[in-house]
Amino acid sequence: MDICFEGVGQVAATFQVAGENVQPGMAVVLTGSGTVGLGADGGLPCGVVLGGVRNGAAAVQIGGAAKVGYTGTAPAVGWQELVCDGEGNVKTVSGGEGSAKTASGLKYLVLAVDGDEKSAVIKL
Repeated sequence: MDICFEGVGQVAATFQVAGENVQPGMAVVLTGSGTVGLGADGGLPCGVVLGGVRNGAAAVQIGGAAKVGYTGTAPAVGWQELVCDGEGNVKTVSGGEGSAKTASGLKYLVLAVDGDEKSAVIKL
C-alpha cells in the first residue's frame, strides 16, 4: 500500500508572481502585498506553487500537506525549523549544540522524506 499525504487539507490562493523562474512545486516567500517569489536564501516559506504561472499569477498552496524539494541535509521527520533556499526548495536551519544558528525559520511538521528524490512532504 502506498502512503500519500499530498492534497490533505489543501488550502490555495492566487498570488501575483515576482520573477521568471517560479515553477510548480517550488517553495515561495511573500515578496510584497499579494505577491510571492523565490526570495532570498533564508526567507520564510509561505507556500508551494501548485500550477504554472499565467498572466503573472499562480495558485499557491498555503495550507495542508505539500511536497517540496529540499537542499542540504535531509530534514528529519517531525517538527523542523525550515527556511527557503532562494531557489524553490526548503532547507533545515543550521545550528544546534556547539554551533551558532545561521537563520531563524518556521516550524513545519515533516511527514515524509525521500532522500533519493530530495523531497519532503510538509504540513504548511
